[in-house]
Amino acid sequence: MRLHPNARHALLNHVEREWPREAGGVIRDGGFHPVENLHDDPEHYWEFELEDMAGVEAVIHSHPDGSAFPSRQDLQSQIAVGCLHGIVPVADGVAGDVFFWPDRGRPYLGRPYRHGVTDCFTLIRDWYARERGIELPPQAYDWRWDLTSPQHDLFVRTRRALGWRRVEPCEAQPGDVVVFAVGGSVGNHGGVLLEDGMLLHHPSVKPFDPTSLSHRTSVNRLARLARRIVEVSRPC
Repeated sequence: MRLHPNARHALLNHVEREWPREAGGVIRDGGFHPVENLHDDPEHYWEFELEDMAGVEAVIHSHPDGSAFPSRQDLQSQIAVGCLHGIVPVADGVAGDVFFWPDRGRPYLGRPYRHGVTDCFTLIRDWYARERGIELPPQAYDWRWDLTSPQHDLFVRTRRALGWRRVEPCEAQPGDVVVFAVGGSVGNHGGVLLEDGMLLHHPSVKPFDPTSLSHRTSVNRLARLARRIVEVSRPC
């Protein structure tokens, strides 16, 4: 989303004035309209009420700690409200650039990594929507959400919700989702198997790293680097 310069100026001024409290508002008719933070702990959370969502193009709030990626709660809020969401990182009272999600119009290759916005799961969602016409449901998840907690295993949870079936790794075909355990005991990274044994995926060791780009890797090479292939799944 491209903000009008006046809307961007008003937004940044508002979140800087409110720092170190979280602050935000909505974009409506091209302009920024502040909304009061109603949460009891405004330095760590943002809660708002809006009687009329008609004409709202985006909901935006700040991260006073400067974190440039959405939390699980932020992802849940976007899914619940159903419109574009934005975050402005604010570090030491100085606002950074606002980013928005869902961000689904990018090419498969060369995406900068941002947890919950452009990561391995969103890449898989985009590929299936474009190539197979299958819309995977949006999910809310934490950074490093599933290294040791099976109940937080995003990939297995999604597969079960969709009713997809598991296949043996030796029977994997192009279009299958391959899930790996990297640095932990539970599957925490996934990609789509392409032709010629290549995997389309988007790894990162940090929740926000604009230098970590989505790319293609030999699935055999990745399996050697990963702890193990946790599972391979396929639409029924």
